[in-house]
Amino acid sequence: MVRHIALFRFRPDLSEAELAGIAAAVEEFLSGYRGLVQAVHGSDLKLREGNFDYAVSVDFETTEDYLAYASDPVHLEMIAKHLAPNMVARSALQLEY
Repeated sequence: MVRHIALFRFRPDLSEAELAGIAAAVEEFLSGYRGLVQAVHGSDLKLREGNFDYAVSVDFETTEDYLAYASDPVHLEMIAKHLAPNMVARSALQLEY
């Protein structure tokens, strides 16, 4: 199994409505994407200062499944339209378990 975890820090003036729109776009993409085992995403609980604002964690059966996801045109379009214009930082990793 391969787990992909992406963390996002958004621009400071991002509104709650804009964040809700991002979450809806992420959910729409993930719920319609075939090839993943499990996906969770959501906003930081703000329990510690300095955390990122939003996380996406997606599990795949194989590395090839992850690579297909990472290069999927609909995935890239969702990133370009909803995430990229609003983020100031991103961090990600993939791990095998």
